[in-house]
Amino acid sequence: MLAILLPILNSLLGGALTTLAKTWTDYKTNTLTIREQGFAAGAAADASVLQQALISDVQLNALKVQVYGQPINRLIMLIAGVPPALHFGLIFIDTILASKLFMGAPFFGVAKLPAPYDTFEWAIVSSFFLVHAVTLGTSNVSSSLGKAK
Repeated sequence: MLAILLPILNSLLGGALTTLAKTWTDYKTNTLTIREQGFAAGAAADASVLQQALISDVQLNALKVQVYGQPINRLIMLIAGVPPALHFGLIFIDTILASKLFMGAPFFGVAKLPAPYDTFEWAIVSSFFLVHAVTLGTSNVSSSLGKAK
């Protein structure tokens, strides 16, 4: 019975089914082509953005070498950075010793700076040491991840 119906259905609906299948195939092919062209354009745009980012990173690193490589910059770091860092460190050690060993009594007796200057000290310590160390740590991690590839 099925063998008799298939040729009849093919002769009646074959033209419509062929047209429908061809239209559907053309639609899918066109959709995939448009997506592929969009991907290629996006990849080209990303490549140009990454190229510009690489150029700006190289320029920024060259600027850092020019700025931080000067002897006067190192001298400023020693003059403006070491005394606040030393004072901050002594207060920190004195606080640890007082809370752990001497039951609240200060060991070195280092006084905290008055109101506006303690904020200045924290800003100096943060800018000279903490931010620099965090930046070095992140660049070391990113460079080690880049080498792992």
